[in-house]
Amino acid sequence: MSTARFMSYTQEAYATEKRGLKLSDEDIAGSFGHLRTTWEPWGINDIDAAIEEADAIAKSGLQNVELYPDTLEVLEALHYAGKQLALITSSSHDHIQRQLEKYYVERFFKCIITAYDITHHKPHPEPLEKALQAFGGTKSQAVMIGDSDKDLGAANNAGIDSILFYPPEHKKFYDLDKLRQLGPTYIVDDFRKIVEIV
Repeated sequence: MSTARFMSYTQEAYATEKRGLKLSDEDIAGSFGHLRTTWEPWGINDIDAAIEEADAIAKSGLQNVELYPDTLEVLEALHYAGKQLALITSSSHDHIQRQLEKYYVERFFKCIITAYDITHHKPHPEPLEKALQAFGGTKSQAVMIGDSDKDLGAANNAGIDSILFYPPEHKKFYDLDKLRQLGPTYIVDDFRKIVEIV
């Protein structure tokens, strides 16, 4: 979800700037998914309050989140081709429920794994391994489709292939050369290309 990435950036930028920190886009993007362990070394002492503020911004803005272009087309194509799909997110279920209902996409996923369904978050392999258990599948049959270093790291740690989705707007958040160093099996800038690979 393109707007979701922007919302993550906005909520974290607000909470950190309010506390006197001027961070680079890369620093903010690097803290996605693990605010507590990242913000404390930056000198943010009221971690709980900062996270609550960021969370409130996210909740207010998530109602406007839109899917990437062609997302529904790709999900439908994969679903009707008999592919088993899992949605793995570091967000809470509450944060994504409105979008799942708005776009009627929950029907495409055999399992949905959110922040509260696991002990360890990406890049730890636990979320991917939990999805494989739900499918009864093997690592050789799986591929992780993601857009961040944490997604690629989780795939590497789980020992499965990965597809890096890197549209032009992600240059604001991620350095492609650094993502390449994580060895994605495939890199696409058009979401529709995923159908050809999978």
